[in-house]
Amino acid sequence: ELGAVKDTKSKAVELTKIGRDLARLPIEPRFGRMLLESKKHDLAREVMVIVAGLTIQDPRERPLAKRPQAELAHARFADPTSDFLSLLNLWNYIEEQQQKLSSSAFRRLCKNEYLNYLRVREWQDLIKQLKSIAKPLGIVPGNAKIDPDGIHQCLLSGLLSQIGLKQLSDKKADDKKTSGEYLGSNNKKFVVFPGSTLAKKPPAAIMSAELVETSRLFARMN
Repeated sequence: ELGAVKDTKSKAVELTKIGRDLARLPIEPRFGRMLLESKKHDLAREVMVIVAGLTIQDPRERPLAKRPQAELAHARFADPTSDFLSLLNLWNYIEEQQQKLSSSAFRRLCKNEYLNYLRVREWQDLIKQLKSIAKPLGIVPGNAKIDPDGIHQCLLSGLLSQIGLKQLSDKKADDKKTSGEYLGSNNKKFVVFPGSTLAKKPPAAIMSAELVETSRLFARMN
């Protein structure tokens, strides 16, 4: 799936160039594959931010008592086509504000805008670590870019088994169970998580970073 192993007749495993490079990145192979692809598209900064963001717990907080206010504050970053781009929008805002504000003022901003300061710091620290381990492979973040298609192509290189195609509704079946359902690899059937920006208008095809099973199998980051 990741293109890391050669298809050989012998039982011995033979690594490709991608496989050898992945072995030098001490992170989850799917994420490592995304970083390698980002070099080809010159989108190391954007993909690194998203990979680090997927690794940590979401810094956006939604306290029960103030959920409407929190959702309104977070809605500024939402991209209707992609939860990944929403994450990148959030990072760009954090980076911009931190350059403007003092340390204490930035901490207050996080609290007022329902962002977990410690998780934001963890996100920043993880990006620093990724820069360090990726540099020997020539993966160096550049200036900020706007290239949604390129970013998603980089992410797709690590999520080829996380694609879903929307199923046509079966009128004979229970509408609630089949409405908005996707068919993924290994015959997995899932629906878009209600908190995803794609939930209101589910597309014909979807790429998901995370499938979580609760009452149903939900695709959370799409």
